[in-house]
This record gives sequence, C-alpha cells and structure tokens, in this order.
Amino acid sequence: MRPVTFLLTGLILLLLSACAGVHQKAGSPPLGFDKRNRYDRRDRPQGRWRTFYDSARTQPYTSGRYRHGRPVRTFKYYDATGVLSKSEQYGREGYCVVTDWYASGKPTRRGQAQWVTGGKGARFYWFGPWASFTEQGDTTSLDFYGDGRQQRRILFERGRRALLETYEGNELISTRKLP
Repeated sequence: MRPVTFLLTGLILLLLSACAGVHQKAGSPPLGFDKRNRYDRRDRPQGRWRTFYDSARTQPYTSGRYRHGRPVRTFKYYDATGVLSKSEQYGREGYCVVTDWYASGKPTRRGQAQWVTGGKGARFYWFGPWASFTEQGDTTSLDFYGDGRQQRRILFERGRRALLETYEGNELISTRKLP
C-alpha cells in the first residue's frame, strides 16, 4: 500500500506544480533561466521587464516592473546611445511622476500623469502642472493639464513670468503679457 500512496502523492504534487506559477510566451527561455519579461495567467506583463534596441540585448530601451499588467515603482527609458532619457515613478492607482532628462543627467521636464485601465482600454494622460527647465536648472515654462489636455502655459524670461497662453482642446486661443 505504501508505493501506491507514494505514487498518488507524487502525481498530485506534479499536477499542482503544473498549475501554479507564471507562464511565459512561446519562444521564451524556460522559467528559472531568465526572470525578465514574464506574463501572469491572464497574459499580462508581470515582474521585471526589459526591452532592448538590438537583438543581442546590449542596448537597453526600457527597464521597469509590472504587477498584473500595471507598471510599478520606477520605469526608465533610454536613448539609442544608452543614456537615460525619461523616467516614470509610479505610486498607487497608476499615478506617476514623469521626468524627461538631458544627456547630462539634469531634468528637462517634469510633471504628473496617470495610467488608467478600464472600459475604453488602457490610457496614459497628463494632469496638473508640468515644469520645463534649462540645462542650468532655470524654469522656462509651466504647462497646466486637465485630463490629458493642455489648458494654460506660463512662459518665463530671466526667471520671471512673462506670458500667459490659454488653450482649449489643445489649441492656443489667447496670449497675454504678465505684469
């Protein structure tokens, strides 16, 4: 009776282990050999994620993490020379701070965005103030967004507010000088 119990226990464990875990797309290396670019049971990206410009996987394009198809923590984007060009710092509910970078490592633009999934599918939109900077760190403009559409822009000259532009439907409708 002991061999039958042992055989049944082994068969049950084998079946349970086949159902558990994360699967990979066809053509991917077996689990355990490469822990990047995996998918969950619903075929959504899961875990560490990296993409490359070249097939030899030497020039990184993106690096980050997904949790059930949603980006989490920090996602980084690189240009073709390997220099960081953009980063997205994710918080709860898909909110993130997006920063575009100069090649020197200083920010060129920074603002907020949100990754939304739902009935219309996934979308990424900007909201709130977005600041643009010179390489020396001076503010050149502040853009204000609502639900992904630009509403206003304040332009700076020599560190002072100079112009206010108003937008409707992402179209410029008025410009006025600021005192």
